[in-house]
Amino acid sequence: MYWFILFLAGILEAGWLVGIQKSESFTNIPYVIFAVFSMTLSLVLFSIALKDIPVSQAYLVWLAIGASSISIINHYFFDQPLSIQQLFCFCLIFIGVVGLKISN
Repeated sequence: MYWFILFLAGILEAGWLVGIQKSESFTNIPYVIFAVFSMTLSLVLFSIALKDIPVSQAYLVWLAIGASSISIINHYFFDQPLSIQQLFCFCLIFIGVVGLKISN
């Protein structure tokens, strides 16, 4: 359950990055509100996940999911290209996350 919560926190991390990007230097208020909401919820969920997952593992997974998510979101919604090498590296990140879960 805590790993799923951590996964959601990582997705929300990507959400606040999109919100900041689309807020146009904090002038587009709906995106600012979205960014603040996503950031807050991401940190709350991250802190809940820390009840069962060691902080060193949780932080790596949180960061990896956030970075992968933002790249995928930018590709599908903002037309930024994704190369084969990037997709391969995301697969390696996923394998590392699964490895951390199995070793826990």
